[in-house]
Amino acid sequence: MTTKVKILGIAPYDELNNSMNIVSKQFPDVESDIYTADLKEGQKVAAELFHNNYDAIISRGGTADLIRQVVPIPVIDVSISIYDILGTIRLAKNYTDNFAIVGYASITEAAHLLCDILGYNIKIITLDETTDASVTLDILVEENYEMILCDAITNRLALTKTINTILITSGFESVKHAYQEALTIAKQLKRVIHEKTVLEESIKQQKQDFAVFDAMFQVYFSNIDPNLSNSIAKFLNTKKDMTDENQYYHTFKNKVYMLIVKRISVDDLVYYSCSLKVSTPPIINNRFGIFYQKRMEVEEIFTTKLLFTQFIQEETKRELQQVNNFYNSIIVVGESGTAKSSIAYQAFLNQEIHNNQLISIDAKLMNEKMWKFLVNPTNGPLVDQNNTLLFQNIEQLSVRDAEQLITIVKNTKLLQRNNLLFTYNTNNAREEKIYNRLLFELNCASIYAPPIKDRKHELNVITTLLLNKMNIECNKEVIGFDPNALKEFLTFDWPGNFNQLQSAIKELVINATTHYISEHQVIQLLKKERLIQNFSNSHLGSINLQTKVEKPTLFDYSKEIILSMLEQNNGNQTKTAEQLGISRTTLWRYLKEN
Repeated sequence: MTTKVKILGIAPYDELNNSMNIVSKQFPDVESDIYTADLKEGQKVAAELFHNNYDAIISRGGTADLIRQVVPIPVIDVSISIYDILGTIRLAKNYTDNFAIVGYASITEAAHLLCDILGYNIKIITLDETTDASVTLDILVEENYEMILCDAITNRLALTKTINTILITSGFESVKHAYQEALTIAKQLKRVIHEKTVLEESIKQQKQDFAVFDAMFQVYFSNIDPNLSNSIAKFLNTKKDMTDENQYYHTFKNKVYMLIVKRISVDDLVYYSCSLKVSTPPIINNRFGIFYQKRMEVEEIFTTKLLFTQFIQEETKRELQQVNNFYNSIIVVGESGTAKSSIAYQAFLNQEIHNNQLISIDAKLMNEKMWKFLVNPTNGPLVDQNNTLLFQNIEQLSVRDAEQLITIVKNTKLLQRNNLLFTYNTNNAREEKIYNRLLFELNCASIYAPPIKDRKHELNVITTLLLNKMNIECNKEVIGFDPNALKEFLTFDWPGNFNQLQSAIKELVINATTHYISEHQVIQLLKKERLIQNFSNSHLGSINLQTKVEKPTLFDYSKEIILSMLEQNNGNQTKTAEQLGISRTTLWRYLKEN
């Protein structure tokens, strides 16, 4: 009998998944598998996987409560401590006092206690099964709250509102306590479940792939990939009037499976035994830079994976709603890093027709092979129907390819069967004619993704939200910026927009040695950002440093830029230093080096 305890982690959100992965490594006698799934989905994952010899499950909040309803093994809840709530409050107070705390009792009870002790006057709203969380958030918006501190469930809902959020997460100590409790309980039960474990492991060694589903088509047992068994369960749930023995074909990840499904009855309960085998070679799909996503998958990515989703302006959301009923094609235009893809996903989710799948096509990879696949009469995206096609980086098309695309769309009446979305990067545009042709020939609605320099009034809040995200991602506890550091940080234009801003904040968080980011840190980082910007703008490809230095470094390139700009300014060191955003002392140091 193995001495290790096997624990299944079901994290309602990715940040807790990350913490659980880190903490699990501190327990050498624990073997841990961790998945990200929330509420009902978490319940389904647990129902599918608990057969696989797990001794206990660790989850959180409402997800843990739902899992307890479907599994016979211990479920341990990761709590949120007073310290976790205090850290989040301190982070929010760096930028505004106008915030509220919204969540279920596991959060708000501790929040009330903390506020009573510290004398904080913070609005706290407790949710339960009878509360309409959406209405609660709408009321907070009407009351002009700038931010809410909340749990993952409320955070996901708030992404569709006009209010900013900071996620209250369980800290490492809370996660560690849950693991310790799971370990203690699981060791006590291990002897009891040993006989069942041996039986299940023997079944898993059989060569025949199969799964067993209950009457509601929840996975009761499976010796195949959990995602495959879950997909089969959803497929069988759509079938009506099943007999005692049935044969179906089901496609999953480009493979076609033949399913033999038999109805069995045990103790007056109905189950379905499903054996499966691969029926045909892989079919063509997701190739040549073309990616297929079902609407449900897009919704999940939009709410959980796309970091910049919450930065879509309310004005942009309203504009997308307005054009939704009048245009079948939309082009999202803006600089690099302005969340154009997130806006395109929002446009897709707004659509009421032609939304079976989002088919993303990277125009940078357009070649003859891709064209052949796009117009393939059997399964080509351009001849399919009831989908939305998203052409990303459309500015990268040649004028010839753009004209060919327009001709195909018009001649095949594609916009009667599908919708079209485009993203257009103004930084990389080869030919403005492409934008104009798409706009007028295909009657596109144009949605502008504004750069950060046009959103300076929001930069403080955006910085706070990114700082919270990077804290979680990097396992740091940076509360905020020193006042002078924040002032310096907010004056920069961030030409790389959200991509550059996120990278900069991540670097500051990683290198922070205290709970606050210092002014010195910010100054040094912005010097580098300005130098890289000038480095990029100076067409370094034309500077032949190889003739001067065998292996040029960034210092060598920087010195070359400084000398070039100094020459343009007729030797004026003060003007050159100001343009580069460096001090005269730094400039002098570059000039004196041989």
